[in-house]
Amino acid sequence: MKNQQRRVSSSGSNSISSEKESIWIFIVRKLIKNKVAVISLVVFVSICLACALAPLLTRWEYYTTNPSNRFATPSPEHLFGTDGLGRDNFSRILYGGRTTLSIAMIASFASALIGCIIGLPAGYFGKRVDFIISPVLDVLASIPIVLLVIVFESVFGYGRGYFVYAMIISAIPQFARLVRACVMSVTGREYIEASRALGVSHFMIIFKHVLHNITSPLIVRFTSGMGEALLICTIMGYLGIGIQPPVPEWGMIAYIAKESIFTSPHVMIFPCAVITVCVVSLSLFTDGLQEALDPR
Repeated sequence: MKNQQRRVSSSGSNSISSEKESIWIFIVRKLIKNKVAVISLVVFVSICLACALAPLLTRWEYYTTNPSNRFATPSPEHLFGTDGLGRDNFSRILYGGRTTLSIAMIASFASALIGCIIGLPAGYFGKRVDFIISPVLDVLASIPIVLLVIVFESVFGYGRGYFVYAMIISAIPQFARLVRACVMSVTGREYIEASRALGVSHFMIIFKHVLHNITSPLIVRFTSGMGEALLICTIMGYLGIGIQPPVPEWGMIAYIAKESIFTSPHVMIFPCAVITVCVVSLSLFTDGLQEALDPR
């Protein structure tokens, strides 16, 4: 009798796992059919790889100056020309992408992780836990990101990267509210009530039945949040309260180049074009991913 029960349980678990695998395979196939989303992902990944392989793709260091070759136009020697100090724009954009993309990825991942940790108990337990957490999220969401960045930078010092903490804090409410809403929609279902009646622990219910139900919207929110973090990081650099020279960063590169926009427009066009392509490609990929993950 016990052997039969084990066989039934094992066959049931295998069928559930195979069903989950088939669902994800269907999602991947549906995503691949969306050519715009695939092309957008390829473009964004290509830019990330180019920035990661910057030492292999350029022979110039981002800090090497050449006053005799100021504002040089694009050429085989300098693909994106040079800036006001004779520095190679191509190498500066690649190395600057390392800084900007790293900050965007770290901020998005950290805010998503903390948002899950906060949103899960608020949505699952509700009542007193939600009563404490929700007002805190409302307060954080009401603080403008620029004001929060200025506070962090003025307290801990400008140009040291402390604005990343402000980016994380400002993005936490968005992830926490999403997770909270998704968990609350799941906890009222019959199989959750059945698991509680059978004495299954809260941790196992969350781990087995809740987490996989919030994966899809969380992935979509993460990709869109990364695009927002990328844009915020460049805005902070353009405003002069982000990463400071000599470390290259896309927003700071555009800020320095704005002084020569009329005499040497290519110095500002290339970094702005790269920023635009990254943000637009992430946005288009997010739209395709959301469509592929839509249960309807």
